[in-house]
Amino acid sequence: MAKCISFINMKGGVGKTTVTCQLAWYAAYYLNKRVLLVDLDPQANAGQSIMGPRKYVEYIDNDGLTVSNIFEEFTPTGKASSAPTPLDTNKAIYHRVNYDDGSLLHLVPSRLELSFTLRNPAGKETLLARFLSKVESNYDLIMIDSAPTDSMLTDAAYQCSRYIVVPIKAEFLASIGFPLLRRSLESFRIRHDDHRIDILGLVFNDYDRNDNNRENRLAREDLEQQARSFGWHIFTHGIPHSDSYYRSARDGLPIDQTKGAHSKVKQEFEEFAQELFGRLG
Repeated sequence: MAKCISFINMKGGVGKTTVTCQLAWYAAYYLNKRVLLVDLDPQANAGQSIMGPRKYVEYIDNDGLTVSNIFEEFTPTGKASSAPTPLDTNKAIYHRVNYDDGSLLHLVPSRLELSFTLRNPAGKETLLARFLSKVESNYDLIMIDSAPTDSMLTDAAYQCSRYIVVPIKAEFLASIGFPLLRRSLESFRIRHDDHRIDILGLVFNDYDRNDNNRENRLAREDLEQQARSFGWHIFTHGIPHSDSYYRSARDGLPIDQTKGAHSKVKQEFEEFAQELFGRLG
């Protein structure tokens, strides 16, 4: 059975998508895993990062299926005279790369129209879990890039997941999302006491590796204190800022194959990835 991890933070701009996508690449390429990444954010940044912006736009323009279709349970025909057809599970998954050894990276992309699903969310929070139950035997690892809100999409991610990873930036406003996430998760646990879901850990992301900013240091100390009070693990290795991650997303490539990425940047990410997957077992 595939292990499912959701990457969640109730605050946007913390680099959640960067962490998710780079770990997906790492698991597929270096750990020889069969990985499925699900983009559960209407901004669709994970899909664009994995596919590359140009290929993503082509995919959407050609009516490629997305996670929106999973929540609506149908496939548009593209013809005004024809009724929508039931969702074809296999067509909703984009095959980014299949390696010769059997490892792979596949994707369920998102699109802006996913936000329309939230206008009528009743009963839809289980649909993603039902979809994944049909395909999980094809994968070792399922990774979900979640939207930075507490909504039906968050509940959908919880329904699928055994673990949660919390990417965070060391800044004052980042502390706002912590209590929101804790309350959201505890509410889900109360309503679903038969579903085990745990915080795998918190990772500091996109910070100055020289740690020269006093406000950032104070914010990090505060965040670490809060995390410990919640009983949340804090990863020893973090992901310092590098502009190479922007190019990585633009090129649709992992950081270690990104032109111009410094060896130190690659090493820092590898150390974090090894720590996370070691903790995952």
